[in-house]
Amino acid sequence: MPSYVILLRAVNVGGYGRLAMADFRKILSGLGFKNVETYIQSGNAVVDANVPAEKVRHSVAMALQKHTGASVEVVIRTHGQLDKLIDGNPFALEAVDGTRVHVAFLSSPAAETAGAALEAIVQRYPERRERYHLAGDHIYYHFPDGAADTKFSGKALEKAIGAVGTGRNWNTVLKLHAMSRR
Repeated sequence: MPSYVILLRAVNVGGYGRLAMADFRKILSGLGFKNVETYIQSGNAVVDANVPAEKVRHSVAMALQKHTGASVEVVIRTHGQLDKLIDGNPFALEAVDGTRVHVAFLSSPAAETAGAALEAIVQRYPERRERYHLAGDHIYYHFPDGAADTKFSGKALEKAIGAVGTGRNWNTVLKLHAMSRR
């Protein structure tokens, strides 16, 4: 039975999108998923399910909308996809401090214009020293000054890259990878 990593966008961030992880686990179990585990309070879970990833994504999104009364963006990755993502990290040396390297998991591959949009952010805010690497359906970031004030966020960025994304720091990526190894 395949394992899936479930990543929710904008859950329990800054008081927005409140969702208790106990409720999230109950929802996932109620959908028939097995070996349900959550990690920290920002909407991360690993489940086993004998259905395709898109069905997992759709089922979780519908159940969360029913539970919260609002649309919640759900991104799914497999253990194998995380293997490739980890192996492909262009900021591996910087990832020694896992809070300074992040990954934005995108709902779909970025638009062809995404590279130009990301580069425009770098050019507009050179004092931030932030770097990125666009890799299809995810973006690696290096935030040498921390991620708190990054300009690589928000609806304008999502519109520019043509996909909705949800970010995780490298420590969380590694933990979810370990949890999905079954």
